[in-house]
Formats: sequence, structure tokens, C-alpha cells
Amino acid sequence: MGSIDRRLDDLEGHFRQPDEDHEAELRRARWRAILNEFAGLKASRAVHYCANKRVEPEDIPGKILGPGYTTGEVWELAARRVFEREREIAPEILSEEDIEEMFANWTASSRRFFEESGYDWHKVEDAG
Repeated sequence: MGSIDRRLDDLEGHFRQPDEDHEAELRRARWRAILNEFAGLKASRAVHYCANKRVEPEDIPGKILGPGYTTGEVWELAARRVFEREREIAPEILSEEDIEEMFANWTASSRRFFEESGYDWHKVEDAG
């Protein structure tokens, strides 16, 4: 698969509206933040070894979502964490309602896009 920038361009092509350079840049920044958060959540599940001793993973999604969470739930968790951070940075601009609307719109469009691409949104990541 190609680079992150190429994948972002492909994802943005699905959501892009003509002549909205500023909006496109905001979407690109948001997608990068969500991808980074998703990667961090997935990485927290990795087992590490230090001096030949197994170090148990932190498993942030498991702590927050509980056992039996799906791939889609991890994506949603990543997006929610990014949107909530944006609200913490600019509470005077983004209300709780704004965040919920952004999250609902992102979830609906992303789920549709991922499923059309053959990505299994409902795949169980952790059987518990």
C-alpha cells in the first residue's frame, strides 16, 4: 500500500468539495490526527520484550471499551479522542453539541467509506 499522504488523498477524494482549500486542509489535519490516534491505540495492544521478559501491553482500547470491541469501535474511539482534544484547545469555538455533530458525521461517512472499500468495520479486535 502507498504512503500515508497518498492514502489521505484517496480518503479526502471521497469527501472533497470543490474550491474549499481551507476546509480541505482542516479535513486533512483532522484525518492525520485520527490516523495517529488510531495507530497509538493499536500500538498500545502490542506485547513488548525487555531483557527477554514479556511486558504486557497497556491495551488502552480494552480498558476503555471493554472486551469484545470491534475495529470500528477503535476507529470511533480515536476520532472521539481527537474531537475532544480539539474542544479542549478551543472551547469557545467548539461546543459539546458541535463535537457530537462532528463525531456523528465523521462516523457515518467513515463507516460507509471503509465498508465500501472492503474494510470490516464490525470485526472483533479483542475477544476478551
